[in-house]
Formats: sequence, structure tokens, C-alpha cells
Amino acid sequence: MASVTLKKENNPKDEDILNSIQNLEADKARLSEQKENLTALLNQLENKAKEEYEKRKRKLEKLDTEVMYLKQRCAKYTIFIDSQSTAECTQTGT
Repeated sequence: MASVTLKKENNPKDEDILNSIQNLEADKARLSEQKENLTALLNQLENKAKEEYEKRKRKLEKLDTEVMYLKQRCAKYTIFIDSQSTAECTQTGT
């Protein structure tokens, strides 16, 4: 049997390919980290937006309740004043 020895040659194309693969892996790691950071930031922003929405909704509900209360009080005073005016008109004959 003949012994075959393979001589390892430094092929520039092989080195370019290896360097390119290493660069791709570094880019992948960098982009994966960016994605993770942006996903975390997005979650934080979504949570803050939901909190702000709930806060504004509660303020609006409180304001609506206050407006209804004021309308009821105005209606009571209007009825009272109208009844007093009617009673005065009846008494004076106007």
C-alpha cells in the first residue's frame, strides 16, 4: 500500500471563508443581543402605556362621576328654585 500524505496548504480562499463565518457569528451575536434588549424595552414601554391608559381611564371615570353628581345637584336646585318661583307667583297672583 502506498502511503498518501496530504499536505496542508494555506489557501487564501479558505481563510477568507473562515473569517467571513467568524464575522457572521459575531454579527449574529450582536444582533441577537440587540433583539433581546429591544424586546425588553418594548415590553417595558407596552406596560407603561397600559398603565397610562388605565390611569387616564380612571381619571375619566372619576370626572364623569363628578359631572353626574353636579348635574344632580343643579337639577335639585333648579327644581327647588322653580317651585319657589311658582309658589311666589301663586301667592301674588301673577
